[in-house]
Amino acid sequence: MTQLVNMPLPSAHGELPGQMYERLRELIIRGRLPAGARAVEAEIAVRFGVSRTPVREALARLHHEGYLAAKNLGRRTQLIVAPLTIEQMRELWRVIGALEGLVIEFVSCLGAARRRQIARELEELNDALERVSAARPRNADDVFDAQIKFHERFISEYDGPVVLSLYRTVRPQVERYEWAYGAESEAELAPSAGEHRKIIDAVRSGDAHRARAAVEAHWANALTRTSAVISRILGKPRAP
Repeated sequence: MTQLVNMPLPSAHGELPGQMYERLRELIIRGRLPAGARAVEAEIAVRFGVSRTPVREALARLHHEGYLAAKNLGRRTQLIVAPLTIEQMRELWRVIGALEGLVIEFVSCLGAARRRQIARELEELNDALERVSAARPRNADDVFDAQIKFHERFISEYDGPVVLSLYRTVRPQVERYEWAYGAESEAELAPSAGEHRKIIDAVRSGDAHRARAAVEAHWANALTRTSAVISRILGKPRAP
């Protein structure tokens, strides 16, 4: 795992497995641990300055949730970062589009003053996304963070525990693909910003049906755009 550096995690012992899980998941999402990278318990423990027990627990959870996959090496099994696949991406995009559609429908039924405030804040976040998208060279982390902030703004208005639980499970899986997409120089981000404006307009006007349709259309269009870029990434030969 040459992508990791020594990163000690000072913490109470009982919190370490959760912290290890969060840190490793973030490295996977942001491509610091790319698809196919080995996840070796002993190496991770040394590099993070912790014992192997919290690492083992974190790796088991990441494997269970699909961020890591088991690779058969004859008599032993090695955990590696799970591959990106178009099939998984299609499934994830449909699920998150439906969940965000439910949330934006709720947000669009809030009082007029509240909707106008949310719309103003969404506009500011969308403007920030356009700025970082237009920067050259483009910073993949800035684009990624700006995308997340836009969606999190309206998600934060919702308090339904079932939908939110599902969303928090699916969202990080989606983010693996979003980060990979935004890191590619040819990735188009202007269409996303334009689709965001349609969502904002529907929220401001209180049109729940139009808001939900705009969110679902946004994810459907994003699926087409992201699939094309991820397909190119998957077709690229591995670096020597």
